[in-house]
Amino acid sequence: MNIVDLSHPLVHGAPAFPNDPKLAIIPHGTVATHSYNISQVLIGTHQGTHLDAMFHFFDDGRTLDQMPLDWFYGPARVLHLPKAPNTEITVADLHPHETHLTAEAKIILNTGWHRHFGQPDFFTSFPSLTLEAARYLASRRIRLLGLDTPTPGRQWLELHHILLAKDVEIVVVESLANLDALPATFTFAGFPLNFAGRDGSPIRAVAIFDQ
Repeated sequence: MNIVDLSHPLVHGAPAFPNDPKLAIIPHGTVATHSYNISQVLIGTHQGTHLDAMFHFFDDGRTLDQMPLDWFYGPARVLHLPKAPNTEITVADLHPHETHLTAEAKIILNTGWHRHFGQPDFFTSFPSLTLEAARYLASRRIRLLGLDTPTPGRQWLELHHILLAKDVEIVVVESLANLDALPATFTFAGFPLNFAGRDGSPIRAVAIFDQ
């Protein structure tokens, strides 16, 4: 069995999406001072590899603790859609894969942008899902959309409103890593911390598959 880490490491001072809190990991005690090492973490709920709850954009949307656990775990498929900076992911890109875009499917888009993580352009020049492509995915009733970009696209407000809407409720996972190491199909696991009543959480996403 292989287990591939799909999460970027959390490092003190790591960049965050514009206007989000910055990550701080602060030593609080050491073996010398407390007889054990312990750290204080200040982190936004959408730092690094994370997922969005519906409440992220809708006051009446599901919060993390209201989302079924099976939404975060199960068979998944990666779609290879290589994209250059500032390009679009369109309906035409998705159509060849429509047999896999079925109700409750967990779909991961590998644009190659995960290789830009930590670079200055990661939050500025990422490939962008079009509104039409988001509506198409919503119409297919998939359950989870995983992305290697920091947000679905430059029209992030409208895109989230499409994907997280009450009659759609697609789990949006952002900033995935190591997607080139995946086979076409695998088991995805990416559970959020159980922040009661909240909007999202960093996750330790992994892919599990047979050798």
